[in-house]
Amino acid sequence: MLRKASFLIISATIWLTSCTKDPINNLSDSESQVFSTNHDKSVDFKTFKTFSISDSVTVVQNDRSVKALTSLDKDLLTRIITNMQQLGYTYVAANKKPDVGLSAARVTNTYLNVGSTPYSSYWGGYYGGYGYGYPSYYTYETSESFWSVSMLDLKNADATKQLNVIWDAQIRGNGIGNSNYIDGMVDSLFGQSGYLKIN
Repeated sequence: MLRKASFLIISATIWLTSCTKDPINNLSDSESQVFSTNHDKSVDFKTFKTFSISDSVTVVQNDRSVKALTSLDKDLLTRIITNMQQLGYTYVAANKKPDVGLSAARVTNTYLNVGSTPYSSYWGGYYGGYGYGYPSYYTYETSESFWSVSMLDLKNADATKQLNVIWDAQIRGNGIGNSNYIDGMVDSLFGQSGYLKIN
């Protein structure tokens, strides 16, 4: 009887675990997204009242950059404005001397990698008899893409003679180029940056 009960428990455990979702391999696009934010801890954001935002997005590909304003870029900039207004800031034109300025970038970096794989571990990683021959080299490309958002202190730029980045954020993961995710992604950045709230 004990043996039969043990067999049933083991069978049930195997059945249950075989039906569970693999948490890494089965992530949805939104579940894979990562939001990182950082800020200058010496800054009191309540001293700022107004903001402006760049009228386009900087597209960075490796060491080259251009300005762009696709519908996806417009959606991102519009959602940033909405979040800043919800935090208590007033949106003004760039020529109205805003306290802070925001900019956004789409970054895509592609890297060429070189790897080495031995044909046979018997020959110590070299192809050919008696230790002669060449290692097996191959190349492959990897790429990374992410959104970057920065906030600069314009209010104190004249006194410090420099533009300081006082808040920056990145969005990484799958689906970041999907317009259906833009609102949620931008909301997540500002949602984990409660110190920006001034109202």
